[in-house]
Amino acid sequence: MNKNTTYIVMIIVAFFASCSKSDPAPTPLPPVDPCLGVTITPVAGITHTITGQTIGTITATSPIGSGYLYSIGGAAFQPSTNFFNLAAGDYTLTVKNANNCSGSKPITIIGYGPKYFSVKTIINGYCGPCHLNGTTSGGKSLQTDNDVISSWDRIKIRAVDGNPSFMPQAGQLTATDKQKIVDWVNAGHRITD
Repeated sequence: MNKNTTYIVMIIVAFFASCSKSDPAPTPLPPVDPCLGVTITPVAGITHTITGQTIGTITATSPIGSGYLYSIGGAAFQPSTNFFNLAAGDYTLTVKNANNCSGSKPITIIGYGPKYFSVKTIINGYCGPCHLNGTTSGGKSLQTDNDVISSWDRIKIRAVDGNPSFMPQAGQLTATDKQKIVDWVNAGHRITD
């Protein structure tokens, strides 16, 4: 083959190669994000602790069920919704589902004074449903710490002194529980007492 023939063959091959119709390679679809449109909003119950002790708890109450895992503070995920033996401080509850979609919620465990902690425990045990969970019997709620602190005198008058009648309605507190209230009031009726 001579030099001119070689050029003609190359031009013809190039022409047919550029004119040939071929389907382009299919564009791969992007992976589907399994978390697209998924919102996980953790809800938790907490119990506080006494300053310097580790008796606080966090319990995830929603979402719960098979396939969910729970973590606080970046610790390893676990299937249990409960976290025990916690000190006062700030925590982050993270919940993830089987597709690794997650949501987080900041939680603070308060460190109470030991006397206040005893009074708060008495209130939580005896004053519901009349004064807890959104109920304000007699115009008095004892749901929050501020409610309890600002009602210290009424708590003593009703639960210890029985004026005008003893509370709780189901019966008087034990002498030990009355003394816990008196001790807290006498210490200054603060959250830190």
